[in-house]
Amino acid sequence: MQQGDRTYRAFISYSQQDSKWGKRLHRWLETYRIPAGIIAGTEGPVALGRFFRDEEEMPAAPNIASVVEKSIAQSESLIVVCSPRSAQSKWVNAEIESFRTLRPDGKIFAFIIDGIPNAEDPALECFPDTFKRRAPADGSARMPIEPLGLDIRKDGPERASARLAAGLLDIDFDTLWQRDRRRAAQRQRWLIGGMAGLTAVFACLATIAVVLGLQARANAREAHDNLAAFFAERAWQKLADNDTLSAARYALAGRQLSPKNERLYHSALSAILYDTGEPILPLTHDGPIYAAVFSPDGSQIVTGGDDARVRVWDRQSGHLLNALAAHEARVTAIAFAPDGRRLVTADSSGRAFTWRTNDWTMTGELVGHSESIRTIAFAPSGEQLVTASWDGSVRTWTGQNASRILIDADNEAWSAEFSRDGARIVSAHSDGTARIWDTVSGALLHNLIGHEGEVYHATFSANGDRIATTGYDGTARLWASATGDPGPVLEGHESTVYRSAFSLDGSQLITAGADSLAVVWDSETGDMIHALNDHKRRVTDAVFSPDQSLILTISDTAILWDAMTGQPIRELSAHAERLRVGTFSPDGQTILTASQDKTARLWRTQGNQRAQYISGEATVAFAELSRDGKHLVTAGYDGRVEIWDAESGARIRSLDVHTETVSGVAFSPDGTFVVTASQDQTGTIWNWREDAIIATLAGHEDWLSSASYSNDGTRIVTASDDGSVRIWDSLNGAQLTQFDQHDGRVRAAEFSRDGTLVVSAGEDMIARVWDVADGAARAELDGHALELGAVAFSQDGRRIVTGSDDGSARIWSTETWQAMATLSADRGGVSTVQFSPDGTRVVTSNLDRTVNIWDAVDGRLIQTISGFEADVRSATYSSDGDQLVIASADGTTQLWDVSRFKQTWTELKTDACTRLLSGPSRVFSQAEINTDQLLGAEWPDVQRDVCTGDLIVADNE
Repeated sequence: MQQGDRTYRAFISYSQQDSKWGKRLHRWLETYRIPAGIIAGTEGPVALGRFFRDEEEMPAAPNIASVVEKSIAQSESLIVVCSPRSAQSKWVNAEIESFRTLRPDGKIFAFIIDGIPNAEDPALECFPDTFKRRAPADGSARMPIEPLGLDIRKDGPERASARLAAGLLDIDFDTLWQRDRRRAAQRQRWLIGGMAGLTAVFACLATIAVVLGLQARANAREAHDNLAAFFAERAWQKLADNDTLSAARYALAGRQLSPKNERLYHSALSAILYDTGEPILPLTHDGPIYAAVFSPDGSQIVTGGDDARVRVWDRQSGHLLNALAAHEARVTAIAFAPDGRRLVTADSSGRAFTWRTNDWTMTGELVGHSESIRTIAFAPSGEQLVTASWDGSVRTWTGQNASRILIDADNEAWSAEFSRDGARIVSAHSDGTARIWDTVSGALLHNLIGHEGEVYHATFSANGDRIATTGYDGTARLWASATGDPGPVLEGHESTVYRSAFSLDGSQLITAGADSLAVVWDSETGDMIHALNDHKRRVTDAVFSPDQSLILTISDTAILWDAMTGQPIRELSAHAERLRVGTFSPDGQTILTASQDKTARLWRTQGNQRAQYISGEATVAFAELSRDGKHLVTAGYDGRVEIWDAESGARIRSLDVHTETVSGVAFSPDGTFVVTASQDQTGTIWNWREDAIIATLAGHEDWLSSASYSNDGTRIVTASDDGSVRIWDSLNGAQLTQFDQHDGRVRAAEFSRDGTLVVSAGEDMIARVWDVADGAARAELDGHALELGAVAFSQDGRRIVTGSDDGSARIWSTETWQAMATLSADRGGVSTVQFSPDGTRVVTSNLDRTVNIWDAVDGRLIQTISGFEADVRSATYSSDGDQLVIASADGTTQLWDVSRFKQTWTELKTDACTRLLSGPSRVFSQAEINTDQLLGAEWPDVQRDVCTGDLIVADNE
């Protein structure tokens, strides 16, 4: 099969040291068949075509260079087998350079078999230099490019071949892969059908017929389970796209289809729920929610929606406290008095009601507006309130009577609010103006004229000296509130600017626009500080947190940002439809969002982080919780060891005996003692409760890198840069045993839970397992590309995990001493590794400022925790597996809640179906089923509930 004027579909380039991979890839691609229906005009599966590989195509060629050049010219694409060997191969680099010259528009694919792309260490780099740079036609300086790559270590041969095929054919991978899987399933069905036919022919052989029938059913179940397993892959894909609700649907549906694959769905659903981080049940209405506020003390939430209902909720539990029935139209605005004793609610018909909050009794109606009330705001004293309506009027109220009409015009009034001192009111109007009013006299003080088109919002700075306005013309404008004089015009949005908000100190202003941007400005100069551009659709609101360290932006989803850096922290993506409200609680600890999907949701501002302990500027080298979870110990680069109260965060005790960095520290099983390992060549056994030194571990001839207790607390094992591993009596510090077979420094050592074995990690790239009783070496775990820095046993002793400077961790069987899984996120060196107490997960800390949680069976990356300001030095589980203790070089130690990952499937499902998915989002839409062949084949019914499997009536198309 030729491709146009090309003889080869692709040229395969590789180092001769990787020739076995070149042969494998050549065989996989030339035997791959494109599924029927992918290429127009073909009725059945067709081959990809021919692929050039030097050993296959030119064994007798007299001039190898000319054959290669001709073959490259005759190839549509180039596939480079990437490894540290090929990165250093002058032939591979020359072939890439030649392809770029002869086929400047040709596609190049990276097929990674080993190493790390764009690694800082040249020994690990797997991309050849010429692969990463393109030479322009004019011969000027080479320009960087981004290779199209896939990793065989992650994809496997079938998926890797399909991904390459999709790239070569320039088609969507998902479509091709689904066809591939369906074809595999069909083969199973054909096999089953063939077996069934044979049983008919040989009907007299009843015993054979029974056996074949059972086999057919088994094969059918296996084919079904294999296809259903892809629901887990879909869940991961949707989660990566921040489509949380779809991700949950795929995980729940997949588990119904294939219970035997529960582990796959469990990993996906736990990650989905971890990402949402919702502490309580969603707050629901019978229609879209348009207004939602916290009470001034933050203990309650009031919501109002399209169902004309106002509902009062408890913030902590999410329980409905009261339902206020008075409105007959959409509730559009809600406001508490500053003292929290009164509530005012307003609707789209122009009606407003006042409520007493101690018993939620309606105390009166504010009569006067004839159209939708857009905003309600109390004066700081609580004695007055102001309303703005689409009927063109702005009114102030005292009690139940309209005290004054500030303006009654033909154009809409969009917003109105009091200054912080209550002396003035600013209002925004559709006639292109904002107006400043005297609160006492009601006199118009200033007309703010400058916008071209409607002014949608006007707001005071905290000290009241400035006003910001936003409008249809795509600008925000600053004004002197005392004189009405114009200040800087903030130009940076490309279309309508809806709202703005000052930071508490007034130094910054944030604006939200229809161009999908939120922009942070210097409110003095008008200079742009940050453009927050992660949203895909219009941003309707943006606010600073009370301490102005965070920013919340509202669009189809909500995004939380670091106000200092302008970097996104996390996306709050559990709503099914556009958001209407987003705000912080008064204490800044909780975020409230409300949506057209009929729900309001609460989010912990800090996400899954539960506590932070600040040790100062010194790097925290290691941290660990006591087994009872009550105390935390940290070890620092400044030589200090500190004990903390885990609940209050108070520092209880400090140990300052070490003269250099303390690189390792551990609690005794009963939590009474702490052992340390220091670069001053000593370790210390410390009774921290009595602040008494029990013993000093002296004898190592170089730095101590780690120290840990045996499970029974009677022994301590240390690892040192002197190349030895030593075991000590924990009562008196006497040395009991020494192991010396590592070639170079030893960076970590740990006992097995039963205390019979010790595993150590060395600079020699080997983990060694020792028998404690006789000192014999039991095994050498060899396979990492750089030195090992971390090692740990699973609780049951059947597995070991190792971590290396090559950026990967490996799980090993203690029965076969063979690697079971490789955990590689292509990130910085691994500083610590540990199994979760139940053995289902592995946590690694990396020197790229991340912590990663992995599935301990198949090595899938389940969760990445990021956002640290420096390298992460350690990550350890609490004894119950509910928390991670993370120590960073930024001088902080943090506690993170990871209890989601140890929940049972039943617990995860219950939370997903009650806290995450509401009625309409518990079914796949018809559009989803029509566009996803996997759903069309396995879950075709639009009314099928992913939580129960039952058919329900749902209008979700």
